[in-house]
Amino acid sequence: MEEGLVEAAGTQLYLRRWGEEGRPTVFYWHGGGGGSEEWPHFAPALEAAGYTVYAPDAPGYGRSPPVELERYRNSAMADLAVALIDSLGIAPVVWAGYSWGGNVGIHAVARAPGRVKALALLDGGYLVPEDDPDYEPTATLAERTEALRAELDPDDHWDASVEIMAAAMKGSNDEPGVPLLPQVHAAGIPVLLVAATEPPEYEELRARAHARLRAAIPNAEIVAVPAGHGIFTEAGKDVRRALLDWLTENEL
Repeated sequence: MEEGLVEAAGTQLYLRRWGEEGRPTVFYWHGGGGGSEEWPHFAPALEAAGYTVYAPDAPGYGRSPPVELERYRNSAMADLAVALIDSLGIAPVVWAGYSWGGNVGIHAVARAPGRVKALALLDGGYLVPEDDPDYEPTATLAERTEALRAELDPDDHWDASVEIMAAAMKGSNDEPGVPLLPQVHAAGIPVLLVAATEPPEYEELRARAHARLRAAIPNAEIVAVPAGHGIFTEAGKDVRRALLDWLTENEL
């Protein structure tokens, strides 16, 4: 693995790369808690299968300097990711995004369809904020920050501050990916959703969300894995298999 700071659109990002340049490229955007607990579950396997994986720390995560909190909207992060892809000269890429990264990926396809040739949504991008029974649409960033602080276990490790994670969550709720799914369909690219199946009380909600995705993108492939939202730690082998099979079947 090679790693270091790079610059895109005037923003510094810490970037990791697995695999040699010039091979089929997977560009990965992590979830709202950061990527340090995600990359080990798939990047080495993709490298071994002949892919090059690029995985930046989003601003304020890991070793990337933060940006202003208002810039954590999905559209702004998508523009930054596209600028990074352009600066690296690796377009078009297979975009793989977990949770928050799925929503950012949908925005990237909608805003710059020529830069993304396929989209893998890793338990992300198919839900809307209203699917959450506890969603408060009028909550301010300060209120969301304090609510998140109360939820988190202080002994857990996260790649960013509570303030930045809350800003990313609010930015994703304010600009969900689902309304842009028809634009993803119009781009004509392969789409994969690796979806959690736990807890069972969310089964009806997930069924509605899957139907919504299929209505917008009829040819999308949906693979269910036996896990909650933490699909990498709970079902990493299944996630790797689904992703590698999809890449192979679509000759990506």
